[in-house]
Amino acid sequence: MNLRLQLFFRIMLIGFVCLLGSAGYVLYQTDKQAKLEADLTAQRIEKQLTQQLLKMFSRYDYSVAFPDTDILQQLNGVPGSCVQFLSRTESRRRSLCNEVIHDETRWPHWFGEIYQKLFQPNYEASRRFSFNAITYGNILVSLNVETEIARAWSNLRAVFGILSVSIFAVALLVFVTIHQLLRPAQLIVRGLEKMHQGDLQTRIPSFDIGEWRRTSEAINALAASQQHIMAENRQLALKLINAQEEEHRYISRELHDEFGQCLAGINALTTSISQTARKDCPSILSETEGISHITEHMMSALRGLLTRLRPADVDELGLTRSLEKLIKSWNQRTGGETQFNLQIAEGVDALPEPLPVNLYRIVQESLTNIAKHADASEANIKLMFSSHDHLILQVEDNGKAKRESLNQHMGVGLLGISERVNALGGKITMDTHNEGGLKLLIDLPVNPPVDVSAENPK
Repeated sequence: MNLRLQLFFRIMLIGFVCLLGSAGYVLYQTDKQAKLEADLTAQRIEKQLTQQLLKMFSRYDYSVAFPDTDILQQLNGVPGSCVQFLSRTESRRRSLCNEVIHDETRWPHWFGEIYQKLFQPNYEASRRFSFNAITYGNILVSLNVETEIARAWSNLRAVFGILSVSIFAVALLVFVTIHQLLRPAQLIVRGLEKMHQGDLQTRIPSFDIGEWRRTSEAINALAASQQHIMAENRQLALKLINAQEEEHRYISRELHDEFGQCLAGINALTTSISQTARKDCPSILSETEGISHITEHMMSALRGLLTRLRPADVDELGLTRSLEKLIKSWNQRTGGETQFNLQIAEGVDALPEPLPVNLYRIVQESLTNIAKHADASEANIKLMFSSHDHLILQVEDNGKAKRESLNQHMGVGLLGISERVNALGGKITMDTHNEGGLKLLIDLPVNPPVDVSAENPK
């Protein structure tokens, strides 16, 4: 659950607790108010009866019986309550009940049960009435149970309605406010996801809120630092690849000049010895022929090694014809078991260094992997321009590679290809077909990576 919903539900939960507390407080105040009104009614009756006795004794007016029922009628007491006057000897009894105001809305049965257990809706206010040190009787004001429960339920419903709307409005307002305040978090997460996918050029925008602004600045600084480090690593890897190619060129030249000349000399001497042996010592002809076979095998192995160390065709023939020659040699080598097809765009021969040699190496390593591990009947190699500054190399086969085993069986060859592509500032993606087979897609910039050795990260 996201932060906005958590805050929303927590506010609603707190509001519900406050609602329960408010409900209890309202019910308590309703009961307290009813009892207070009953007590005040009893006090007013006591005052009125006292006034009646004063008139009777001061004017000797006994025409009106005590207690006067008109006094009870004139008092507007608690709705539904009953007022009684009980004389001390119970010879006199006066009572009057106010009209019960019936509400159309009835309360639930459970509410009535709970209210009667917690409070006293049948409360009875009692006051002893005395005048001139003589006790005349008791004044009783009794509350009506149904009236008090109805009033409590009405007050509770009103408070519940107001508080429910208020709490929901506050929670909604907080939700909208938090949503607006957390919008930068969504932008930051999207930016981090892009950075996680390798797009370190992504930058998070600045925000008005100070905390988010400092966070975005820190993330952007980290991304710039990582981008600088990765650029340095690519430049270093490219230098290592160039140094490796230079070393291969040197070794191949030395092998060709020294070892090749030695093998050529051995071959010439063996031919001379064979010619002499035919005349003077025919018994050693078999040994000389053996030496010739060994020399020819070593020459063949040397030519293959020189081709692996430095494909001279790339420098002499260009990338297009070199790849065509490589494809042709693999078709001949597999004897038709795997058909290699090449599709290459025009203008590839004009690519700047070090792309031609590295593209040749990548295709060479890919074909070797297909021949060794794919068990494929067909492989397609496509080299094309996706734009004026990007080159796409696609290598796919119909072999036995599956998606489940793609990461588990990623060999040294694919790792070497990936390192080469990263050094050239490109991107590599690997996928498999549903029916089997590996698809290798390489996106390379036409221009080599910029040298960042002189730059300093900020």
